[in-house]
Amino acid sequence: MALMGAPRYLCSQLVRLAVSAGNAEWVNLEEIWDDGAMLDCENEVELGLSAIISADDAEFSGGITAVEQYEFGWRVEMTFSPATRWTIEKWRPEHAVDADRLK
Repeated sequence: MALMGAPRYLCSQLVRLAVSAGNAEWVNLEEIWDDGAMLDCENEVELGLSAIISADDAEFSGGITAVEQYEFGWRVEMTFSPATRWTIEKWRPEHAVDADRLK
């Protein structure tokens, strides 16, 4: 879970998700924060697997911490490893909007 006060960015960008149990697939990055991300996936992703998100020349590794099926696929939450925490300076998703600015 994101630290209190850490910015969360809403976005919509295709990224590659590779999990320990299979091949990489294109998924939609919906939200990102310092220690995690929310993804929309067409295929089910198993809870607890190790995973890597790749986008442009950035990579974030961690684990799948929540999976929920919904009408159009699967909503997947990934928690990043402390070694690959995200910052807007490290990688900026296209169409990134600070969620706090929408309030």
